[in-house]
Amino acid sequence: MQKLNKIYLFTILTVISFCSRVFAQDIHFSQFFAAPLFTNPANTGLFDGDLRFVLNQKNQWNSFTNAYRTFGGSVDAAYKINKINYSESGSGILLNQDIAGDGRFSTTQIYLNSALRFKYGNNNKFKTGIGIQIGYTFHSINFNNFTFGEQYDGEQFDPNRPSNEVWDFNRFNYLDFGSGIVFSYNHSPKLDVGVSISANHINRPKRTFLENSNSILPVKWTLNFFGEYNFKDDLWIEPLILYHQQQKYTELNLGGILRFNYNPLSFQSFSFGLLLRARDAGIVVFGLNYNNLRFFISYDINISKLSAISKGRGGTEFSLIYIFSKIRPFDAPHYRKCPDFI
Repeated sequence: MQKLNKIYLFTILTVISFCSRVFAQDIHFSQFFAAPLFTNPANTGLFDGDLRFVLNQKNQWNSFTNAYRTFGGSVDAAYKINKINYSESGSGILLNQDIAGDGRFSTTQIYLNSALRFKYGNNNKFKTGIGIQIGYTFHSINFNNFTFGEQYDGEQFDPNRPSNEVWDFNRFNYLDFGSGIVFSYNHSPKLDVGVSISANHINRPKRTFLENSNSILPVKWTLNFFGEYNFKDDLWIEPLILYHQQQKYTELNLGGILRFNYNPLSFQSFSFGLLLRARDAGIVVFGLNYNNLRFFISYDINISKLSAISKGRGGTEFSLIYIFSKIRPFDAPHYRKCPDFI
């Protein structure tokens, strides 16, 4: 029985490892639309307000194994550049942490982002932004939590038997660079569309627990299409497409969010969406806006080969976005009083 349990556990871990390599070598969120600095550094400062606070949290496959627990958070600020007409800038900090498996393989990322945008064209309907990202990534793992084939004596598992596995170290870190560009077009108050492309790990850092290994982290390319369209009264549709490529590994997300603008009691809108991560999961999204606070909850329904074990249960994800705006002084319009005799 113990032997069957070990085989079953090994099968699960193998499938998880395979799926994680195929669909995402990096940390990823199903709610990529609610993780702007993570999706593209050019999104830094791209909002209406002064400060933006973002929190993201995701649990994946915890229904049947100790898989992934991911946290993300960011703060960014938007500025006007008075010396350059129709220009804006933004700066921010991004923090991500992911803990995976019984070995608690930990990934912690700290990034500084900076971006610059220009408006141009007829009535400044076009906007182009560029952004850069520099940061540090820390990895660690607890090898003592693993079990190996050498510890099985043919009849049962013996944790006191040597594993005969040798690791040079259980933690490492590296410098990481990224950049991105975003284009948007405001056709009218009812239609706004845009596209962005970004590149992460431009410096291709070394990523390994073995000193003599030449394993590197390849460049990850991200292409994102977004927009919003007011097709009827207070109903808006937000189409979304996100595509990742990292060497031969790809990930495609596509779908949309339906938003209903609603004003009483400070509720600005309710949202419902459906997304598909190709060959991996269907994603159901619900959200609401209250004052300057935007909240989303989503659930991944697993449709990959792993669904035979997961029974379709993927993971729950939450996001929270708060935008702070300073109170601007009211400038009364200038007028000239007419003489009394007129």
